[in-house]
Amino acid sequence: MTLPIRAIALFALAAAAPLCAQDSRKTSIDGRCQYPEKVVKNRAETVLILCDTVEIDQGSARATLDFAQRSWGSMARFTGSMSSDTMAISQVTLRDGRRLSATGTCRMHRRKDGELAVISCLAKAGARTFAANFVPSRV
Repeated sequence: MTLPIRAIALFALAAAAPLCAQDSRKTSIDGRCQYPEKVVKNRAETVLILCDTVEIDQGSARATLDFAQRSWGSMARFTGSMSSDTMAISQVTLRDGRRLSATGTCRMHRRKDGELAVISCLAKAGARTFAANFVPSRV
């Protein structure tokens, strides 16, 4: 049995395509993590992430917010399911690569004109609480 060239081409394309393609959008934003003085005073209770960039990797089902410092790389990644401007956190990945099951929320707050004003995340993983409060540069 000989297959026509058209059928062979379709089989080749199907074999080359991934079985489960996920639409993913990546956005990198410059800014810095900053915290109100009241939060800094209670720092012993919460790990405050230091950063000067955030990379948002949003797929159709999951999203990751990677808070990083240009000179050090990733400081912490918060992963979970995204709905509009809110993410339900399911995992935190620390700078040393440890992945921790977590619960919490990340929110993208917007100005009246729709521009991003702040990304704030608060997650509990085991006995520790992790926070990131990112303010984008206005330049």
